[in-house]
Amino acid sequence: MNSRLAKYKDYTATDFFSDEDFAQAMFQNEAAQQDFWQELGNHYPNLAAEMEVARTWILLIKAQKPVQSSLNSHQRWTNIQNQIPVYERKQGQKSIIRTMLRWAASAAALLLFGILSYEISQFGTKASNTAFGEQRELALPDSSIIKLNSNSRISYVRSWKTDKPREVWFEGEGMFEVKHTAIKNRLRENDLFVVHVGKLSLTVLGTKFNVKERRGRIEVALFEGSVRVQGQNGEDRVLAPGEMFIYDENLKTNEIVYNDANKVLSWTRGELSIEHSNLANIVSVLEDNYGYQVVVEDPALLNKRFTGVIPVKKIDDILFVIKHTMNVNIEVKNKQIVIKPN
Repeated sequence: MNSRLAKYKDYTATDFFSDEDFAQAMFQNEAAQQDFWQELGNHYPNLAAEMEVARTWILLIKAQKPVQSSLNSHQRWTNIQNQIPVYERKQGQKSIIRTMLRWAASAAALLLFGILSYEISQFGTKASNTAFGEQRELALPDSSIIKLNSNSRISYVRSWKTDKPREVWFEGEGMFEVKHTAIKNRLRENDLFVVHVGKLSLTVLGTKFNVKERRGRIEVALFEGSVRVQGQNGEDRVLAPGEMFIYDENLKTNEIVYNDANKVLSWTRGELSIEHSNLANIVSVLEDNYGYQVVVEDPALLNKRFTGVIPVKKIDDILFVIKHTMNVNIEVKNKQIVIKPN
């Protein structure tokens, strides 16, 4: 498009009247100059009426005869002097307006800087974590849901690329409900969801599973979909619903066992469902999930077993159950728990 034509596309009659090229063309009425304005009107039909109004104004001015002033030089000079204070007042008002405009521009610049800073920050890494005794549910950028158990952490790049898998890095315990994004008969890289936990990588599509990583032991319990477990030591297993993959970093061993979804997910209901579990396992929950230091004065107590459901919303509830089911004495001081024989 002719750049000169584009210059006038938003002009009004007032703009044309003030335009030197247009005014000169109307005054001189030369055919070569009229061609351009005719072309402009053809290209932008809405401008034809605006140009016609401006042309009428210009021709009216052209038809007027020059007016001879009846004032002599002294009278004209007096009029000029009388207009000076008026001019100065107007200039002062313009100065105030310019100052206000500068302030507005500065405020707009600060606002723009804030917006740009926020947008840039969205390309960094986002991390969320829970404190001891806290649980939280999070929505990830793809609308997948994760419920974090206490003392857990998840991080991920804020802006997931369309040609890369969705990746998160995880510590602690959490229940994942991964959104299925793949279209039937078409699988792309960004349809994969990868959880990095310890030395394992879990690759899934639309899947529901629980991950627990504590003290060098990782448990991956699958409820829906499928999970491919790959490890730095050559582990490569595909889980089916109802299976649990257990990896022991200290012993460098792994196994697949049947998982009881009701038991595995009891923590999401504020419970700890255990079957023939010894006191040592409950102590690990007190330390890992609640941040207490637990001292068991008689090591033999660690082998005492318990079967049942313990409410875990409050630390006092856990200690109450331990005390009365295992017949022990418990003392709590600050963040230390001492368990003694009765």
